Order: sequence, then C-alpha cells, then structure tokens
Amino acid sequence: MMGDTRKNEDNPVPFEEALTKTGNGLYNILLVCTCALILLAIGVDLFGFSLVVTAACDLELTVSQKGILTSLPFIGILLVSYIWGYVSDTRGRRFTLVLSLQTGFILSCISCLSPNWLVLGIVKFFSVCFSCAANSATYTLVGEACIQRVRNKYMLLMTCLLLLSPAIAGVLTYPTLKLDFEVELYWLGLYFRPWRLLIIVLAIPSGIGGLLIMFFHESPKFLANLGRKDEALKVMKHMYAVNHRCSQDEYKIHSLTLEEVSSKKEQSLLRSMYEQSAPLFRRPLLWRTLQLFYIVFVVYITNNSFLVWLPHILNLVRVALESSNSDTANICALISTETAVNGAENVTAVNYTNTTVASITPDICLGTVEDNVILTLIASQSVFSFLNFAISYLPNRRKVMLICILCSSALSGICINLMPEPISSVFFFVVFTCTCLGMGMLASYFVDLYPTSYRGMVACLSIMVGRSSTFIGINLVGNLIFYHCQITFYLWSLLVLSSAVAAVFLPPDKPPMEATAL
Repeated sequence: MMGDTRKNEDNPVPFEEALTKTGNGLYNILLVCTCALILLAIGVDLFGFSLVVTAACDLELTVSQKGILTSLPFIGILLVSYIWGYVSDTRGRRFTLVLSLQTGFILSCISCLSPNWLVLGIVKFFSVCFSCAANSATYTLVGEACIQRVRNKYMLLMTCLLLLSPAIAGVLTYPTLKLDFEVELYWLGLYFRPWRLLIIVLAIPSGIGGLLIMFFHESPKFLANLGRKDEALKVMKHMYAVNHRCSQDEYKIHSLTLEEVSSKKEQSLLRSMYEQSAPLFRRPLLWRTLQLFYIVFVVYITNNSFLVWLPHILNLVRVALESSNSDTANICALISTETAVNGAENVTAVNYTNTTVASITPDICLGTVEDNVILTLIASQSVFSFLNFAISYLPNRRKVMLICILCSSALSGICINLMPEPISSVFFFVVFTCTCLGMGMLASYFVDLYPTSYRGMVACLSIMVGRSSTFIGINLVGNLIFYHCQITFYLWSLLVLSSAVAAVFLPPDKPPMEATAL
C-alpha cells in the first residue's frame, strides 16, 4: 500500500494542479501587497512628475516645454519596454523588478539636481527607462504565482493602488510644496527649492518596493517553463509552507509536467527577441493582439494624457474664476486662449504666491499646486480606486464592465462641452479619464489569452503601446486643448467610443463548458 502511495506521489503532476496545491495564503497576500506597492510607486513617480513640472517656475517653462518634459519619460517606456519584455521572459520576473526599481530610484533622485529643464528631462528619461519594467513584470509575477481562482481578482486589486497613485502623489506633493526654503548649491550653480525635494519624496516608494521584492521567490511557472523544475518545486514547497504554516515536507508533489514546453536554442539577442514577439503577430494570435493593443492605445491616451495636464488646467481654471469673478463658464470657456483674447482683454490682475497674473494664458506658473486641485485629485482617484476594488469582485464580468467604462468616458467627453458652469464641467472632465478602470482588466486578458512563454513580452509590448499613445496624447492635448478645446473633446469621445466597439469582440469571460463544470 505504501509503495502505491509513493508511486502516485512520484507521478508528474500538471503545473496548474501543483500550484493549486500550494493554496492561497500569507505568501500570496504579501506578494500581491508588494507588487501593488510597486505599481503605486511607479504611478506616483510618473504622475507626480507632472506636479513637479507644474511647480518648477524657476525653469521658466513654456507650454510646449512642459509637454516635452512630461512626455519624455513615456518615450523611455516606449523604447525599452521591448527589451524589458525579453529580459523578463529570459532572466526572470523577480530579477527584472529588483534591477529596474533600484536603478530607477537612484537615477530619479539624481534628477533633482538638474540645472535646467533639458537635463531634468534626460535624467528622468533614463530613470523611467529602468523603472517602467515593473509595469508588466508585477502583473506577470502575480499571475504566475497565484492560483487560478484568485488570479484575476488579485491583478484587479493591484490596479486599485495604481489608480490611487495620482491621489497619493497629491498627498505627498501638498505638504512638500508648502515648505518655504531655498538652499544655494554653489558647486552646481542652482537653488535647491521644494520642487526639487519633491522629486526625491516621490521616488521613495519605488526604492522601498525594490528592496521588498528581494524577499520573494522567482515565478515558479517561469522556472518550470525553462526546464528548471526542481527549482520550481522548491519555490512551491516554500509557498505551501508559508500559506499553510507547516513544514515543506508536507507538500507531497515531487515531479511536474507542463502543458506548454519552451524549446530554447542558442541564437543572437535580436533573433531571440524577434522569436519571442513574432508569434504575437501571426495567426492565431494576430487578431487578438491587434484588438487588445488598440483598446490599450485608447485607454492610455485618454487617461494618462489628460491626467498629466489636469493640475495645470485646474490651476488655470482657478485663476480664471478668481480673475473674472464669473461662475457661468465651463472648462473650455475658462482656459481657451481664444476666449481670453476676444472676451477677457481687461482681466483684473490677481496675485498668487508673489506672482501677478494680468491675463489668463497657458504659460502661467504659480509655483505650487492649488488646494482645490489636490482635493480634486485625491477625491477622484480615490473614487476610481474604490470602483476598481468593486470591479475586482466581478472577475467574470470583465467584458461588460470594460464596455461600460469606455462608453461612460465617451459620454462624459461630450458632456464637458455642454455644461453651463465650471463645477459640473470639471466633474465630467474627471469622469472622462475613467478609462483607467480598464487597465487591470486588460492586464488580466494578456495573462489569460497568451502562452507563458510570451506573457512577459506581450505585457511589455502592451505597456509600450500604452506609453507611446500617452506621449502622443500629452503633446496633442498641450497643443490643442488651449486653442481648440471643444472640438478636441468631441473627437476624443469618438475615439473612445470606437474602442468600446472593439471591446465587443473580446472573448466571453467564462466559456460555456467551464460554466457547466462549475
């Protein structure tokens, strides 16, 4: 009898079954919390940079320079996401996170000593070139280390903190910019002011995340897929012991088998990267890749582009309201240069932080971020985070929820122009950026619909698509919204609506056979 039991234990067990045996417990919860913190840190550092640019008055930035400066980090993401996808799929998810986060943190801190806007942009560019790897590697690591039952839920919950990052950035920004100091650094020929300190403050969460991830193991699925099955078993034994608070010897699985087998052969770096990504653009994955990438493009260009400009736009709205003493105009009427030229030539001068504003122009710099702007950021992003948390409890309704989110954004974009006063107009402006609620759902699609060998690559390429759209969007918004505000929102709403149509053709959330089995 014991011989039969031992024989059964030695029989190879499918990977998913072996992973399910590890359970869902403390190890998974701590891993998810750490990866969520990393996503929060990346969002805080990336979005918070727009708050830094808004407050860096001594750099004397024009609107065009602000657009270039805030979009340069996204160019970094665009250029290196492909490489990080390759590193993630060949060297490991954990290795990618440790290297990228710690290097990105150091470079981000160095950027606070930049003497001008161009140096600041270049150093920040290289900082983001490293830290951006965490965008996809975190989702992939959690997706491969957690059991199927909670996988999608955990990834959506992680996105809650990612969505909360603008609010956290606002919380960190407010007290930092309220400080009043000026330290001359003779050896660099610059003055160290609060906005420079803010760069370091915003980078700290990333440094913490880079240290915490070192306490976790590599993805067992990644190890098994490379043929390192003994290492994968050791990882799962440790996960089992932590989750069940018992000895590793109680994990009775001793051999693994994989449904997907990765064949590796010696080849050049470029050839290897090509082989890693080419299947994504061939049948049967071609249509699905193009479909998901298009939705990602629209989701990111809508949320990130307008969110980056939100502090500057709301600062202008605040100044315009105080200057004109009028509350009967929407956002477009208040920030449009055409309106300012034709209808508000005799604007009353208003004094903000020792800066006298004689007219409302896009180049206004107040040296701080207004209280109402911070409150709007905190409130709106907290609501989005809560909604994403609620959506995480509907993992089998991803498709319907994604379509509803995209339609709500498109409708809000139209309503911005139809509102007769600023409060409701600002409300719909914030709702217009709600496409961020679809980011976690899209990330779960990339894990569910692609083989293990290509998940890291497709996730990084999706981030590459999203960030390239953000780079385009930031500069489009900066060059259009202050001069052609209404038409910008109308056309953008049509773009979002087209992505909702594309989402209609996504696969059903729960196949009929699976539903019957359950």
